[in-house]
Order: sequence, then structure tokens, then C-alpha cells
Amino acid sequence: MTPKEFIKSWFADIDANKFDALKKKMNSNHQFNNPMTPTTVGSDQHLGMIQQMTDAWEGGHTLDVVISEGEWVTARGRWSGKHTGEFNGVPATGKHIEFSFLDMMHVVNDQVVEEYFELNPMSIMQQIAPAGAA
Repeated sequence: MTPKEFIKSWFADIDANKFDALKKKMNSNHQFNNPMTPTTVGSDQHLGMIQQMTDAWEGGHTLDVVISEGEWVTARGRWSGKHTGEFNGVPATGKHIEFSFLDMMHVVNDQVVEEYFELNPMSIMQQIAPAGAA
């Protein structure tokens, strides 16, 4: 599988809640870097974060641009959907939200070794904030 095919299947597996498939796509030394945790996390913590997100939201990813160079692949995309479960202390609101993201992966032998995921967590929290909240 090419890195471009890999990243497309990665997001398809997230959207389909295929956690076993995702786990198999994580190298044993998997390192996930993102703005929501103060340090790099490994595969078990990363998979747990994905499960928390899919428990709180119904929706999916759209990949707008995918660029590959050797073993590295980067996707610029959007996630859109509905807030259906507790997220970061906020009970389900039923609100529709959308946010953009940038994901860069180092893929070796059809497994993610390193991943750098960027998004604006404050954008998500602002979209699900109760009316009148700052």
C-alpha cells in the first residue's frame, strides 16, 4: 500500500470504528504528537483518544489534499459531524461542528511510526459551548 493509500484507509478505519485495524496499523514504537496532550503518546493512548472521539461524535473525515514524499504522507482535511456524547466535560449538545486538521505520518511497512496531528482544540470547544458562554 502506498503512503497515500495508507492515510486514506487510516481515516476510513477511524470513521468506521475499526479499532482492531487501526491498532494493526500502529508500529510497536508508534509515537503520536498532537496539541491535546503535553507529551508524545504511544499506540495504546492514541487508540484510546480515537475511541473517546468516536464515542463523543458522529461524523467523518474529508481529505482535501494528500501529499506524499517517500515514507512520509501529509493530509489536509476537515472533520464534520454531530456532538452526540460527552467530550472534555461537555455533555452531548447535538450541535453540528466542523474543524480543519493537518496530519503528517511516517509510514513504514504499512504501519505508522510517527504521527504529527495539528488542529485547533479551542475551535471545537467554542462550537459546542452553551449559548452565551465565553
